[in-house]
Amino acid sequence: MKKISPRASSAFAAVLCWTLFSALTIFIILGLRDRARLIRDNDNEQLLNHLFTGLRNYDDFGSAIESSEMLRERIIGFGIYGEDLTLSYQWGTVPGVFDESILKKHRAARNGRYTILDRGGRRIKFIISTGGMMPPPPRRGQGNGRERDRPPGFFGTFARSRYIYVDISHTAYWRNQTLTAVAFPFCETALLALVFFVRGLYLRNREYRERIEAQKNLVVLGTAASTLAHEIKNPLLSIRLQTGILGKLFPEKSREELGIINEEVDRLSALSYRINDYLRDAAGQPAPLKIRNVLAETSLRLCGRNIVEETSVQDALVFMDAERARSVIENLIRNAMESGSPENEICAAIQRHAESGSIVISIYDRGRGIAEGDIKRVFDPFFTSKSAGTGIGLSIGKRFVEAAGGAVGIENREGGGTAVFITLGEYL
Repeated sequence: MKKISPRASSAFAAVLCWTLFSALTIFIILGLRDRARLIRDNDNEQLLNHLFTGLRNYDDFGSAIESSEMLRERIIGFGIYGEDLTLSYQWGTVPGVFDESILKKHRAARNGRYTILDRGGRRIKFIISTGGMMPPPPRRGQGNGRERDRPPGFFGTFARSRYIYVDISHTAYWRNQTLTAVAFPFCETALLALVFFVRGLYLRNREYRERIEAQKNLVVLGTAASTLAHEIKNPLLSIRLQTGILGKLFPEKSREELGIINEEVDRLSALSYRINDYLRDAAGQPAPLKIRNVLAETSLRLCGRNIVEETSVQDALVFMDAERARSVIENLIRNAMESGSPENEICAAIQRHAESGSIVISIYDRGRGIAEGDIKRVFDPFFTSKSAGTGIGLSIGKRFVEAAGGAVGIENREGGGTAVFITLGEYL
């Protein structure tokens, strides 16, 4: 199963968080809009109650509206339409003929009441289907210091009405609608920016932690290198001198035993030098490098043949220190040769990925492969499955490649063997 990269997993987590926050934002905004709608409807009821209550003291709706400062500010127009849908009573600005078709687009609330939104005028058209509804019974009341009766013609007009049309100003409601409409994309953009900002912090912190771990490895290796330099170098020289003397004294009898001693001395010396390679400047002196030539020269020297496939890219250039590149390639070819692979099965290929602008160098064999449990550890310093290995070659190669802005991957091949992939940016 392919491992998901931290960037991909963090991007998925960021999108998921943004989706959840977006759902919460939508829920809050819909709640605010629903609250505004309830306040609007309650406001309409209060205005109508105030208006109809005013009829107890005034002859008609117009007088009731003009007598109240609140009603004058809020009500733009008031009209009563008869069965023929023409005006039978008017105050303010209302249509001359009622267009009954507009009610088909809206659902009536209780008691045949319709609320029609007018965004352009920032108003609410409140329509009541009277259905022969009778007005409040005539009552006697005080007006201007004398008793009076409501004119009987008013009741006839109301009784024959079909619709009551009230045009109400609702600035606060429309302000809420505008603010929530503007707030939603702003909140979404801000949330998206915040989520991906946090993702960037997470990735940077992860990178810092990896650097800290790498620094810890360097500290360990630095300590080891210092110890090796002081504690092993001089004994190795002494052993080498003594074996040289013994070789002169007993040239025939001790040749095999001295050869074993010298091999072990060489192995320890190589380990010291490899650690020094790991600790030195990984980037070196990078320059444009034709990677096919490096592969060909190194494989000719180690294998006695050019292992680069004919179909490989011929002119690929990478930006890397030449000595570091040769060290990486040499170590990978030696690993392939030591894996038990037939020599003719050790091959290399160079591919160009135009979309990513990168060059991929593959070195593969048909050897023993790597145990699945060891795949993740092969790049750890001093880890090796070979009895005579130092366990630092792949660590050095990975460090050199990463210093050149590249990456190294390794996997077992189907049918046996191992494939190592080096990805470097193409130098153009």
